[in-house]
This record gives sequence, C-alpha cells and structure tokens, in this order.
Amino acid sequence: MSQAQNFSDGITRLNPEGVVDASAYGFSQAVVVKGPGHYIHISGQFAGDAEGNLVGDTMEAQMKQTFLNLKRVIDASGGKPEHVVFVRVLIVDHEDRYLAPLMEEEANLFGSNHPASTLIPVPRLALEGMLFEIEATLFVPDE
Repeated sequence: MSQAQNFSDGITRLNPEGVVDASAYGFSQAVVVKGPGHYIHISGQFAGDAEGNLVGDTMEAQMKQTFLNLKRVIDASGGKPEHVVFVRVLIVDHEDRYLAPLMEEEANLFGSNHPASTLIPVPRLALEGMLFEIEATLFVPDE
C-alpha cells in the first residue's frame, strides 16, 4: 500500500510500498507537484550570522543555526516550510550520530511535511570550520 499525503496545494508526498518508509527518517521518497504555482530555489544555507560569521563549532550547533537561517529565507521568499519539496544536505565527515540531530531539526521545521531529501557527505565546505549546509526547493501554489 502506498503511503501518500495529498494536500489541496497540489503537493503529494509518497513513500510507496516495497521501498523503505522514509517518513520515519524525516523525508519522503518522492514529492509530486501539480497545479498552478511557482518554484523557489534557496541557495545553500550555513551557520552564519547576519555578517557572515560562523556560529557554533559543533555539528549540532551549526545545524540549529542553519535551520534558523533556512526558516528566515523561506519566510522572506513568501513560502512556508510545508512548501519545501526537496532539500539537499551536505555534512562534513558525516557520521551516523549526526542523523538524530538532523532529524530533530527537520521535524522542528517541517513537521510531518517531509520533503524529498539527499544527504551528501563531503570532506569540506566553502568556509573553514563550516560543517553543515542545506539547500531547498519550494513549490508555492497560486492563491
């Protein structure tokens, strides 16, 4: 049986039978978007303050600041967290122990509206000391 959440905004999140139910991990296997609206692509966000200074020296602290920044950009773009249909996560020297705080931050921002997601372990990011980055794609339906 396919697990799907259908919303009147034209966004359907899928975790089909025969594939692991990714919602337990904070993402959907696919997100189908139909209907009139527009996309918003958010550049990679990191744990920077308004002046671009890195905030936090642990993965958890940087995740928290990064998700705060992501929320700020989502709000400024005219979107809402439930409009996020895809995220790409980059983690320096990824370890399994980073999954729990990542899932917590995603749950805090997205609730049960799990976007499709890819996590990519990387050896380094753009700035020295930067441990975590996330980019997002939103679909905002026309009103």
